[in-house]
Amino acid sequence: MNKLILCFLTVAVLLPCKNIYAQEVKTITDSVFIKKHSPIKAQLYSAILPGLGQIYNRKYWKLPIIYGIGGAVIFSYFYNRDYYEDLNNAYVEVYYMDPPPTEYEFRGKVITYNIAGQLYSNKEKFRKWKDYALVGIAAVYLLNVIDAMIDAYFLEFDVSDDLSLRLGPSIINNDMYASTMGIKFCVKF
Repeated sequence: MNKLILCFLTVAVLLPCKNIYAQEVKTITDSVFIKKHSPIKAQLYSAILPGLGQIYNRKYWKLPIIYGIGGAVIFSYFYNRDYYEDLNNAYVEVYYMDPPPTEYEFRGKVITYNIAGQLYSNKEKFRKWKDYALVGIAAVYLLNVIDAMIDAYFLEFDVSDDLSLRLGPSIINNDMYASTMGIKFCVKF
């Protein structure tokens, strides 16, 4: 008698949650073709040309951000490189002058005190900023590729409001122990 009640209880408990795990089956006709969005394609496109992965993902608003930040970092690199080269040439010129000069004009500014020392310290400062700009260029490029890949992964992510949770009693079957009663969480999303 107990087994018969347990069997009916099992069927009654498991039936309400049965439809939650069932997938809707949609028939696709020959005229309809569902194209799957590929994160690898988006990543490759962005690696080939920055911003192309964002175009593939249809996130056009990110293009000015990528090219604005990338252009600023590239401009910074060339500016600091040119300034570094000018300072390096001036430092070499001043360093090898036989009587050290008392004044030196560099880009419209007159240096009067410790000319070689000032040129050397400024040269090293612009070398450091040039190196930082190179790291910035690499970072913008990598972030562009990573952003395109992540956007492609989440493009088909369902963010609908159709979330539901059902609680119900359940029977848990263990191999080593007897069946026990428990609570089943059925989540539909």
